[in-house]
Amino acid sequence: MRNSIFACTGLLALGAIAAPNNGGNPWNGWGYSGNGRCMNDDQANKVANNFRDLIAAYTTTLANSVLTTTVHDYSDSVIELIDGGCPSGPIALGSATFDSRANFEMGQGGQPNITFELLNVWHNCETVTLRWRSPMPNPGPGPAPAVQEQVTGIVVLETVWNGWQSAQQFLINTIYSEFNSGAWLYDLEIFKPGNCTGASARRARSLPSYFARKK
Repeated sequence: MRNSIFACTGLLALGAIAAPNNGGNPWNGWGYSGNGRCMNDDQANKVANNFRDLIAAYTTTLANSVLTTTVHDYSDSVIELIDGGCPSGPIALGSATFDSRANFEMGQGGQPNITFELLNVWHNCETVTLRWRSPMPNPGPGPAPAVQEQVTGIVVLETVWNGWQSAQQFLINTIYSEFNSGAWLYDLEIFKPGNCTGASARRARSLPSYFARKK
């Protein structure tokens, strides 16, 4: 995620962290993978928490310790926010939102820390998948900005093996992140629905037939 999305997420005043649920992942032993060894549940949770902390408690020291120098991030949800929902925005969908650790550090270093709740963490030998969620909506007024829509997202973290002697045995190398950017556009007042009980409801009912015609 690049700097502009962190500025956007600051408006959500995201809440407390929940203990992740590993979804009954059966792999707890060791095995060889392309980068060294298969991670176990504890290592997968550490990778997930490392990602959370990069957003919730960022320091350059942390970024240097948990990211590879060539880390890439991909998120069309972020790009949609950067582009303001416009198809002719500055960043093309499918592009990397950042393409190096230095780029990440430059963007996140000046942004407010944003916490969020981890709902689930799953993994295989080298990849960690997590679900996250912002807190319940805050109608305001109060110390936190008014938030009308709760946002849920999913992140896939590809890692590389960093060696047995390192405190961070698996480093984050690629990030794939998607979330409910429509709710974010609404909270940022970029998108304002007109008639949520009338025309919008009729449009929602017409979506299945629309996608059927697109196939």
